[in-house]
Amino acid sequence: MAYLLMLVLAATAPAPRLRAGVARVDITPAGTGGAMYGYPNPERKATGVHDPLFAKVLVLEAAGSRLAIVTMDIGSIVSHDLRKKVADELGIPHLLLAASHSHSAPAFPLPPEASPYLAEVEEKLFAALSRAGSSMFDARVGVGRGAAPLGYNRLLMRDDGRARALFDNMERIPYGPIDPEFVLLRIDDDKGAPRALLVHYGVHAVVLGPSNTKYSADYPGVLQARVEAELKGVQCMFVQGGAGDVNPLMLGRAKVEAEDFAVVDKMGTALALEVMRAARAIKTEVPARPSIAATSETLTFSNRWDKSKHLDVGITTALIDGDIAIATLPGEPHHRLQTSWKQNADVPTALFYGYTHSAGGGWAGYIPDLKSAAYGGYGSDTSTSVEIGAGETLLERHRINLYRLRGMWRDKPGGK
Repeated sequence: MAYLLMLVLAATAPAPRLRAGVARVDITPAGTGGAMYGYPNPERKATGVHDPLFAKVLVLEAAGSRLAIVTMDIGSIVSHDLRKKVADELGIPHLLLAASHSHSAPAFPLPPEASPYLAEVEEKLFAALSRAGSSMFDARVGVGRGAAPLGYNRLLMRDDGRARALFDNMERIPYGPIDPEFVLLRIDDDKGAPRALLVHYGVHAVVLGPSNTKYSADYPGVLQARVEAELKGVQCMFVQGGAGDVNPLMLGRAKVEAEDFAVVDKMGTALALEVMRAARAIKTEVPARPSIAATSETLTFSNRWDKSKHLDVGITTALIDGDIAIATLPGEPHHRLQTSWKQNADVPTALFYGYTHSAGGGWAGYIPDLKSAAYGGYGSDTSTSVEIGAGETLLERHRINLYRLRGMWRDKPGGK
């Protein structure tokens, strides 16, 4: 009788499901006069708002485990307090805070913990995460890909055999190499209606130059707005990839607001058209074995130039449904690190989240690959401080962690 009862209970138990929740919040600073991000000019202050800055939330849940992805129209972010609060109060142990790296967003003063704007953003993000987590729906998942060669590698080899940056490529020469691929993660509800579309792409959000003093999400903002206008009901979320050495081919440098923002619109629209074409072709499915697994750790590296100094770098490796892997880096990784992860992650879909704070440590700044570090240039041996080889070491840790999440490491030797 007991055996029959167990069979009945097993037959009536609900099947495992992937559930998702979405939310958004406006994080545009109030007022003017605040310092702006990204260009070395302390006198560059905000004079107004051209387009709003948003934070967008996706919470995923399966088999009792939760993961949250937050994309933001800002330059960078570090928030240990928010991660702890979200884990303690919302039951979300892994929080990926992904910045688009717009250079027309507000700057956080140092130390960031003393920033009133950061405190405001943290409060808004917590509320959005709470809303997303309390309004979950049964989800379907699909992946799409496409190519948009809208960037160029700004590290050009010179006659002396060393690389140096070309920041203003007004002739739009497609210097290489770059990674032109974008990868889409589409989340639908159980009726097949699209609810979230994550766009992973690696090109610096610097269509607007240092003359701009209006808050703007740059081309990722145009991309997201265009997609949301076309695909009704979807929340479009931009994730910046390995863009440390990649600039947009379209650059607004006229120093005339209307002309420069027209270039932003052209760049964002060009990407949006390709994204929408690929998004419509995605077939979402209910995962056969829904699962969420993640692990975080913090690695310590020496300073490349001063061995008495050290830098803590936190990373998170996540695995969704057993075949979608995410590797995060809290800084500006070069594109070769992204392509290496995609080639070697040993899963069907490998996503590389640069500019993403998710664990201990701070912001790592530029993280060059070995070849770029050797040949030098901006972000490769200038304006970078992490020790040589740190990028490859971080990738190897991600691969080790990913195999662990897949249950590949055993505690004793296998059979002959």
